This record gives sequence, C-alpha cells and structure tokens, in this order.
Amino acid sequence: MTEGSPADSREEAFALYEAGKYRESIERCNSLPGGKDDPSVAVLVVTNYFALKEYDEAEVRLRDLITHSPDSSYYHSFLGKVLEAAGKEGGIAAYAQAVQLDPGNEEALRAYAVHFIGMGDHRTALPLLSALVSISGKRDDTIALMRSLIETGDGEGALKVHASLSGGEGAKTEYIDALMTAGRYQEAAKAALAAYRSCRDPGFLRQHLAALAVFDRPAALHLFPAFLQECPDDDLALDYVLLLKSEKRYREALEACKRLIEQRPDPIHQLVACELVAGTGENDLAQQGYEELIREEICQGNDLETLSMIVGAYEVFLKKAYALTTVPECYLSVVSGDPNVISMARTGWFYASFGEAKEAREWLYRAYRLDYLNGGVEYARFLAQEGDLRECEKVLLYVLTHLKKTGDLVRVTKTVLEAENRWQRMQRLVDALLARFSAEINTLGPEGVEVFARVYLCAAEGALEAGDYVRCKECCLYGFDLTREHTREFFEIITRCKKATVAERPVLPFGVTGPTGNSKDRESNDLPDLGLDEREEALVAFLKQHRESNEEELRKVLGTRRVSGAVNRLIKKAADAGVSLIEKQGMGEHGEIYVYCGK
Repeated sequence: MTEGSPADSREEAFALYEAGKYRESIERCNSLPGGKDDPSVAVLVVTNYFALKEYDEAEVRLRDLITHSPDSSYYHSFLGKVLEAAGKEGGIAAYAQAVQLDPGNEEALRAYAVHFIGMGDHRTALPLLSALVSISGKRDDTIALMRSLIETGDGEGALKVHASLSGGEGAKTEYIDALMTAGRYQEAAKAALAAYRSCRDPGFLRQHLAALAVFDRPAALHLFPAFLQECPDDDLALDYVLLLKSEKRYREALEACKRLIEQRPDPIHQLVACELVAGTGENDLAQQGYEELIREEICQGNDLETLSMIVGAYEVFLKKAYALTTVPECYLSVVSGDPNVISMARTGWFYASFGEAKEAREWLYRAYRLDYLNGGVEYARFLAQEGDLRECEKVLLYVLTHLKKTGDLVRVTKTVLEAENRWQRMQRLVDALLARFSAEINTLGPEGVEVFARVYLCAAEGALEAGDYVRCKECCLYGFDLTREHTREFFEIITRCKKATVAERPVLPFGVTGPTGNSKDRESNDLPDLGLDEREEALVAFLKQHRESNEEELRKVLGTRRVSGAVNRLIKKAADAGVSLIEKQGMGEHGEIYVYCGK
C-alpha cells in the first residue's frame, strides 16, 4: 500500500474523527475519490455531523443512504438516533423499522422498548426486553426487564430474572419490589432493611416500611418517627403523612405535613395539607388553604397540569363541604378570574356538573378562543356531550387544520375516540383524520399507528351504518393491516358487512396491480403535496423532463451555485412524505449527478 492511497486517506479520516476533529474528518472524506459511493465513508460523514450536533445535515444524508439501501436496519436505527437528538418526531418510527428489518439490532430494540416503558406500556415492552436481554446480556437491560415484569404484576417472573444477575446479587431495589409484587412482604421487609443498613439509602428504608405496613401496620407507624430522625428524607416523610391519613389520624398527619412543607414547599405537599385540614372538619381553614395554593399556582403559570389537579381537588372539597347547587362566587373569584385555558375550561365543566349548559358553553368557548388546541378539545368534548355534533365537527376540523406536531395529532385523536359520542357520524372529520394520518405515516410511532387503526375502525363503522359496504371493507382491510390490538373488532365489522351485502364485489384490485404485480407498478403517478417552493418545483420539473442532470446544469436552472442544499432539502421533503423523488449517482465531470426516480 503506497503512501497517499485512498486507503490511507480513509484511515486518516477515521483517525481525525477519533481525535474529535470532525470538520477535518468531513473534509478528508469529501476529498476521497469515489468516497461518496463508499457506504463506510458516507456513514463516517454522518457520524461527524452527528458529533457536531448538525442534525439536519446528518438527517438529510442518512435519508439519502436509506433511499439507496432501504433494507439497512443500521441506517434506520441511526436515523432514529439523529431524530431523537434533534427533538424531532419520527425517531420511534425509525427504530420500529430498524427492528422489523433486523430483530437483533440491539440499539433499536433498546430504544423501542424504552419508548413503551416511557408510555407506561410495560406489557408491550416485555417481549422486546426479553429479546434484548437474550442478545446483549447486559445488566441494565436485565434490570429493565425485571422492572417491566414487576409493573405487569409478575413478581415471580422478575425474581427468576434476578437470579441470572451475578448469582442473584445486584438490582436490590428491583429484587425487593419483585418480592412485594409476589406477595412475599416479610421477605421484602427483611431484605430492604438489610440493604438500608449496608448503604443508608433512604429508598430501601421506604421499601422496608411499605412492606412492613402491609402485614404489621402498627409497627410501621411506630417506626416511622425514629427512622425519620435517623434518616431525614422528604419522600419518606410524605409516606408517613399518607399512612397517617389512611388511618384517619388527620391532626398527626397535618403536623407531620407542616414539617415537610417547611423543608420542601412542594404544591403536592400543600395540597395534601389542605385535604388533611378538611379531614379535621375545619372547612373555612381548608378553603383558605386551597385558594391560596391556587392563586400561587396561577401566579407561577408554569405547570398547568398541576393547576388542573389542584382546582379539581378544590371542586370536590367545595361540593362536599357546602352542598352547592351552582358555581359559588369564591370559585369564580379565585379560579375563573385568570385568563388561562385551565381556569376557563375547568369553570365550564364545573358549571356543566350543575346542569348549567349555557354558562358551561360560554366558558369552554372562551377556552377554545384562548388556546385552539387544549381549549378546542375540551370545547369539542362538551359539544359532543350536548349532542351538537355539527359544531363539534367544525371545531375539531379547525383544530386539525392548525396542528403542527404528530404528537398533538395523536393526542387530539385519542381524546376524540375515547369520548364515546358516535364520532363516526362526523364524516368530514373522519375523512380529514384519515388523510392527515396517511400523510404522517412515516413519523408515526407505535401508539400513533394504533390510533390510526382506530380511526379506520371508526370509519368502517360509519360506512357500515350508512350502507356503504365497499368503503366499510376497504377501511377494515387498511385498519387490520395497521393494528395489533383491535384485530377482533375489525373481524366483527367485516363479518357484519358481508352478511349485509347482497352482491359481494371485491375491493382489492387484480391484474397488474394485484398480488402478482410489481410493487413499483402500484405506485401512484401523482405525487403528494410536498409544499415545494417555486425553485424546488422548477428543479423537479426539469429533472422529470430530462430524467438525469448534473450540478452544473442545475445551477443554471436554479440561478444559484447552492444546488446541493436545495436538492438535499427536496430529498428530505420527499422522504418525509414517504416517496422517492431524486437519487444521487456520485460525482461526474460537471459535479454531482442527480437522477429523477419519481413517476
């Protein structure tokens, strides 16, 4: 091998990356003859951009690699990593594709499982974690498997997994939780106390007292004060307060809660204190506490979820303490006076709980005008509840039109579907949801895909009710292809559809577009709306006419020397829409060569 050969330059590029000289590594890669056609060099360039946190460039280049090698699990997994790092949607969908292509892809399996764990869906995470543990054998993966088994109630299964950890050592927290889940509370209490004595971690002390409280509640209540003196800990102190509260020892619990608030004035601790004061029967004092806490949270204005929880508790207190027949002035003064979406929406629903539909509608409409997303969903739920499906559909179509994020689309649609108000009768809304989800299919994670399937289920039910049996069958087939959770429901609907059909006609095309046809022949000649600007439309039109061009020619077409950036953006837009439009074919005499691969 001679000095200065391509192999030397490639090794130098890798060495520059290892040394943290990412720009220099990219420059060396770009200087390699034929380097753009070498996958290892292309991946190194992407890795350098990722290290530089230039995620957009890394994404564009990865999508280009995927266009040429769509079956590469590694490329899809890397794309998921880039999208996650950039805070973009679509990362989970990329990991899902990577796992589908290669069930042995450790990184993709781990990221995919973590997604479900983060959603609290440990049951779906279990097979992924089991496969991951069998491949990696890593301690952290094994502990994650234990945790998911515990969360699904399989304590004995978690204990069996624990036995594989270095002869049963390690993962003490999970081991103790597994014992408790398996109902072996005395063993759990003993193991937790031993663990605490060895390392003084208050987490083990909490586990010990929680287990002890199950089989010897008086002993746990007796030991709490001594342990709190020995090991002051906010979470341990809250456990003691809640245990006293469960015993209806409100005054003792309140004194302990006040001490906790002095150390850590958390809103949740203050809310517990309000509930304890109410438990003592001092309603005026409790009301004052609730109202002060609400004013403080409104003033902070940074945690609407906590505000909603506190206001909800205040509503329960008011109804229980004063036997209300309508929304009281104190509530309107404290909650309703601030123009935030939670205050307005909760006021509306509070009026609705007293049967005052007119006032409720006005407040919820204000919430909608203030926040089209969060307020709009609440207003639509109220309209559906009142039977005003026409206005409800109008509001939801407006919300849907203005949504920007796939996550918001999934959240809104879940709210719609879970409201149980015969949404399938809103034909325009269902059609709009199907169109929007179809456009977002490449960025949908597992949850989004299931929600998409449920929209098809809703559409199938509506079509069956309307006697449109062809549409019903189409929706069932599309939805069944998407779902894992609702297969039975689709079977039931399509069975009913077939029974109602007088003359059965196929809905799937045959001939060249049937099962024996080429998949490329089944692609539509019409491109989806990619949101192209004038320059990008001109570029597409030129390439579509000439089928192949180069960088020098396209500079004249676009009137700029920055051809590469424009093409990369176009490739990304097409990839986001799930289509292939332009491919790069390496370097030629007149710069990069581009080939049109659309229809």
